[in-house]
Amino acid sequence: MQNVHRTNIISVGNSKGIRIPKEFLKNLGDKVIIQPTKKGLVILPDNEEKVLPRKEWDALFAKAITAGEKPEKDIFKGVGNKTDETEWEW
Repeated sequence: MQNVHRTNIISVGNSKGIRIPKEFLKNLGDKVIIQPTKKGLVILPDNEEKVLPRKEWDALFAKAITAGEKPEKDIFKGVGNKTDETEWEW
């Protein structure tokens, strides 16, 4: 097994952690997914796209419609409350 590094489990606040050598982390980025397996833990880069804030939705919908996408039916048409009558602030 190449690039083996032994370390201890340490206390980090109310949790536990391990120190990982910098060279092991260089291709992971700032966010990771930790997955338990029968043999131990697997650490993978989290490449999932971030969720866009709602304030960007209008522009994205307009771009999709311009590209030929058709909007879905409004299943909530006719259903509303007082909150729907005022403009939201972001």
